[in-house]
Amino acid sequence: MQTSKPLHIDMQQNCVANLACLPGLDFTSFFLPQNDPCIYDFNPLDMVGSYNCNGSTTISSMSAGTADNQETCRNDERKKRRLASNRESARRSRVRKQRRLNDLSSQVAELQGTNQRLLIELHHMIAKHARIVRENDKLRDEAADLQKRLNEMEVEEAEAAPETPEVA
Repeated sequence: MQTSKPLHIDMQQNCVANLACLPGLDFTSFFLPQNDPCIYDFNPLDMVGSYNCNGSTTISSMSAGTADNQETCRNDERKKRRLASNRESARRSRVRKQRRLNDLSSQVAELQGTNQRLLIELHHMIAKHARIVRENDKLRDEAADLQKRLNEMEVEEAEAAPETPEVA
């Protein structure tokens, strides 16, 4: 003889199974607080093993599924933390890269300014050198003319002076 289930258990199973068949209905929100999704994260259909919407159900074990869900939740939390950490690290890296780029850009601008100033100074020095070379050439020509005139005067003076014996 087959033992039958008490009527209230059969009605509870049918009720849960009927709720599970409703599309888009998340009936876990009726029974569970939503503060910590990791503690209460389980598939409500895990409570109902198979249901064909005709009223026959088979209840499956929930303890293994809950442990798996908690492990999955822990792994998901680790993954979320790692992703957040990676995002923050990437953000810091972008900030460092931008700061370095800004520093290098300002250094380039500073060096270009220094280079421009040195080029102007070089042109001034080249022009000054050219003036000094021209002035030196002029002074050499003047010195050569004066030396020539001095030599001519000495020759004229030697010719004009009577030859007098030197006194000892």
